[in-house]
Amino acid sequence: MILFFDTSALVKVFHEEKGSEVVTPLIKAKDNEVWISELARIEFLSAIFRRVRNREISDEQLNEAVIGFEEQLYFFNVEPLGQAILREAELLLKKYGKRRRLRSLDALQMGTFSLISERGWYFVAADDILCEIAKDMGFAVINPLQG
Repeated sequence: MILFFDTSALVKVFHEEKGSEVVTPLIKAKDNEVWISELARIEFLSAIFRRVRNREISDEQLNEAVIGFEEQLYFFNVEPLGQAILREAELLLKKYGKRRRLRSLDALQMGTFSLISERGWYFVAADDILCEIAKDMGFAVINPLQG
């Protein structure tokens, strides 16, 4: 399978929480091709540090998650942000922003996926609203929280 991971699902690979049991095997399967946006690098750090601030994880767990992510990053296909993705995100916000809570970073993730994906790709996200938008756009979705 070819999988594009939103950060909401990606973080579950490096920190055990609800949904980890779904996404971890997807990442580890040798036949799967994993794609992420360049944005995921920053979003991952933000998400994992938020868990420390909220006292959900210890400093030791933080270090393990960051090291694990940095090591695994070399096995991911990382799509750089560029003008086309920024324009696509803007179009998505104009289309969905009035009716749905599509945030700027989510629009960038979805914009990346919509521009690089081909038939048979899966959008993997642990965000119900983002998954609904992806389905509305005709994409196959895996939500590790639905299950």
